[in-house]
Amino acid sequence: MSPTIKDIAKAARVSTATVSRVVNNPERVSPETRNRIQKIIEEMGYAPNIFARGLMRSRTDSVGILVSHLVNPYITSIVDTIESILSRSGTYIYLCNCKQAKELEYKYTTQLLRRNVDAIIAIETLSFSSQDNFLLDFDSPCPIILVNEHVGLSSRHHIVRCDQKPGIREALNFFASKDLFPIALVLGDTHQYSFKIKEDVLREFQREKGIPDSKIQVHYLYGDTNNENIVVKSADYAYQLFTGRNRPRSILAGNDLIALGVLQAAQKTGIKIPTDLSVVGVDNTILSRTSLIPLSTIDLRTEDVGRMAAELYLRLRNSHGQTIEPVHETLPSFLRLRATT
Repeated sequence: MSPTIKDIAKAARVSTATVSRVVNNPERVSPETRNRIQKIIEEMGYAPNIFARGLMRSRTDSVGILVSHLVNPYITSIVDTIESILSRSGTYIYLCNCKQAKELEYKYTTQLLRRNVDAIIAIETLSFSSQDNFLLDFDSPCPIILVNEHVGLSSRHHIVRCDQKPGIREALNFFASKDLFPIALVLGDTHQYSFKIKEDVLREFQREKGIPDSKIQVHYLYGDTNNENIVVKSADYAYQLFTGRNRPRSILAGNDLIALGVLQAAQKTGIKIPTDLSVVGVDNTILSRTSLIPLSTIDLRTEDVGRMAAELYLRLRNSHGQTIEPVHETLPSFLRLRATT
């Protein structure tokens, strides 16, 4: 049977109130007494009830994180940064993989609130692409931090995001300056905002520069584009593209995974990178930095975004109940040139 706070107090010959102060407010106990009690706690293996402790302190030092797809390397990079920062501050996370299902998002959200989390951080959840995004105006007893570019700045919740438009335009300007036409976009499902915005920026760029349609291509790969299967799928698609007419001279891929498939197809068809073809991915995930040919990519600054989300939570936690107006922070993306351009 696990020891209780009374067992610790009896062994240390102090009151239960003193033990409670050591656990919850150690600065209020003299160093000599505190060290003696902490040693007994360690020896007896006492673990405080975090829920009871949370009720006493009006916080549980826990944060819920909702993600749409845990195998997405873009998302895992953000989560890793958040967890690293919060763990150093004594805050722990509930990680909820919603598997691109809005029903799971709602279920996990209600369960997290039942556990009295101090905040919810939602990263690229599926609801953001839907008209019925319940999180946007969700009446939550704890702060909600939305990590997503898609959210309108009118949301009542806090927002941390990276704007991918500057990086996309930078890549397109690079291709155009080198006369790398035709320029092709190889994207994912048209229903995903992240891919749609890339085409929108390309079409705007095309109009501004007066580029004829014959020099612009847009290709969509339907289905899940955030797991390893998309590498094979994009490689097969790119192979057909390279062996057909009007082969592109430059490709902006929807993400780094798609770009890796393009590189595989180029190798299979004998296309030299970057002499015959320039390729740029999106996300700057670990895949882009460790591929056989280091991949040029649009840096969506996942570590910076994760750090901003974690630090925003810590500011909210340390506000001591004071009302803080919604914080909306946006970072610009940028192009990282490597060996594929």
